[in-house]
Amino acid sequence: MAISRRAFLAGASAFSIMEGLASAASNARIFAPNGGQAAEFLICRRLYLDICGRIPTPEEVNEYVASRSTRKRENLVDKLLESDDFADYYAMRYCDFLRVKSEFPINLWPNAVYVYHHWIRDTIRRDMPWNEFARTLLFSRGSNFRVPQVNFLRAAASRTPEGLSKAVSTSLLLEPTEKYAKYFSRVRWKKTREWKEEIVYLDDGPADASPEAFMAELEGPLAPQFVAAPVQRVHWWIYGSLAKKYELERWANAFRKGGYRLKPLLRYVFSQTDYRKGPGKGGFPARRMDAEVLDDVLCTLTGARRDFGSIAPEPYSFLPPTRKSVLVEDGSITSAFLILFGRPARDSGLLDERNNRITAKQRLYLYNSSKLWRDLGRLVECKDFAELSHADQIRELYMRFLSRPPVRDELFYFDEKNNIGARDVAWFLLNSREFLYRI
Repeated sequence: MAISRRAFLAGASAFSIMEGLASAASNARIFAPNGGQAAEFLICRRLYLDICGRIPTPEEVNEYVASRSTRKRENLVDKLLESDDFADYYAMRYCDFLRVKSEFPINLWPNAVYVYHHWIRDTIRRDMPWNEFARTLLFSRGSNFRVPQVNFLRAAASRTPEGLSKAVSTSLLLEPTEKYAKYFSRVRWKKTREWKEEIVYLDDGPADASPEAFMAELEGPLAPQFVAAPVQRVHWWIYGSLAKKYELERWANAFRKGGYRLKPLLRYVFSQTDYRKGPGKGGFPARRMDAEVLDDVLCTLTGARRDFGSIAPEPYSFLPPTRKSVLVEDGSITSAFLILFGRPARDSGLLDERNNRITAKQRLYLYNSSKLWRDLGRLVECKDFAELSHADQIRELYMRFLSRPPVRDELFYFDEKNNIGARDVAWFLLNSREFLYRI
């Protein structure tokens, strides 16, 4: 007699995978907790999540684990940094702090959002140096449709000198402040006959009251803070905290040596001992997947379709249901899932605008969603999967969800004699800490 989903979860919750650690009696040590060296499959999964915003396929994991190269981690990092997935994922991250959003309160409008996102993604793909990136944002003038980077001086909730100062300093210095207002006192905008087009220009005035003069400050007295801003963002994205002084100095030095480029900084970060630690106290900190990443992972695993929309009327926007969530350019276009799991509204550009903490509502959805249950049903009813033996189905689910094979205790627990079907196992793995978190 099959057990109920609720009883299954209650019994399974005592199993060690809910905390991301294997039983001591397991015939393989799948994690090295409390600061030890993480297993190769875990490093592989971690790199794919941190660089590409997705989990690796079973084939990708097997290829990495089977490699005998002494530089296989470095080779994988290089490969992933040159992928389209990297450009897609980090463009999403940049759009968060640059406030790429068409509607209130930023009001970039759709045409500008799409060209701006395309430009941001291209700069990441080309690995434009941070100082050149900032200079381009501050120096550009012209149409918001034809010169994408001028949208930087439009993406503010308040288009006053004080409001621009706060928006710019948040993006470039991680310090929302109005004290640089004089540098933006000459910035002006004028409309054209084209719908929602604006020309960004400077009014007449003193040379020291301009964005160009502020760039001179960034490369002069404010240089340490200017260099630290992208370094601290990377630390926040990977570890969920700001770097301490000694660590910030090491990362900033690596950033300078790499020509103020993102990719050399990431190569340095992923080569460090701290990044290779197992989870737990003193080890790698667990962070829940970003809302967009979790949505894409679930859709990739189950074949589910997304439901994007925007209630704003200028214009009402639709996106194809096959569009990756990390590629949704506009912060105004979202879904119920993305809202529930903490996608930032892109109103402020602050680091903590994104919420990656698990909430009670999220747990209820993951435990009880009939949509998720139907999606998992399509996964296990697929012909190629259904033809596998029960043990092989368990192994396949573990590789797809957790990027590793099950250990002996897990195979015993999920044995067919216990009347636990493949969909129940998939649903359990989906709710596990090991799946939901970057560990």
